[in-house]
Amino acid sequence: MAERLRRECRFGDAINIFREAASAPDATDEIRRKALASVELIQEINGFVNVDLMNP
Repeated sequence: MAERLRRECRFGDAINIFREAASAPDATDEIRRKALASVELIQEINGFVNVDLMNP
């Protein structure tokens, strides 16, 4: 579900679901690692700024 939200650019909802998955009591180390990596990726996408386009 979180992957679908990410593809639909619903980043806030996707981050919430990934963080819930990472903090679930039954989450494995692999699930935690992948969920937190996805959160970092989304944050990089949201923070991207092309300064060349800002200063023509």
